[in-house]
Amino acid sequence: MSDSLLTAIITAITAFAGSWLAHWGLRHQVKAQREVTAADLAERRAAESRATQKAACIQFIDTAIRCAAVIQEARQPGLIDDEYQDRLTAARSALSDLIRAQAVLSVEGPGSVAVAATEARWSVDREFVAARAERNGLVSAEAVNAKGSARRRAVGRVGQAARRAFGNDDEPPLAAPCVSGVA
Repeated sequence: MSDSLLTAIITAITAFAGSWLAHWGLRHQVKAQREVTAADLAERRAAESRATQKAACIQFIDTAIRCAAVIQEARQPGLIDDEYQDRLTAARSALSDLIRAQAVLSVEGPGSVAVAATEARWSVDREFVAARAERNGLVSAEAVNAKGSARRRAVGRVGQAARRAFGNDDEPPLAAPCVSGVA
């Protein structure tokens, strides 16, 4: 074989090997970039989901507090029937808002918080029913106050479940998250 043919073969083999190595390196870089992008996307989605879940928890607790306040307003002594009916209507509307907030939390999760929110929503409902019964003379103020205490504990458990679910269990609990039930 002549030197020029041998040089041409070596040059062709070198060019092919270089091309193959460049192609392999590029494929490796693309694969690595896809993995980094997928991990970044998964992390971003997890953060967005967590933010949505936190917002749903906060919305539920806020709505429960507002609902409790409206129920307490309907319990004020000396209300004439028209004032009572207006406040009762406001309490029903607030309870409907609470049901919607609980539904969002049930969908968004986390599950442990959704379970606590369901119990809290039912405790607000029981307080509402007791407050109406008190107005009609069927139960005592103490019975309604007991329902209010149960509601405060239940809503507090929502906050505790949320702190545990979001890894903030070491934070001290906030002040009582609900309106007191003294009439």
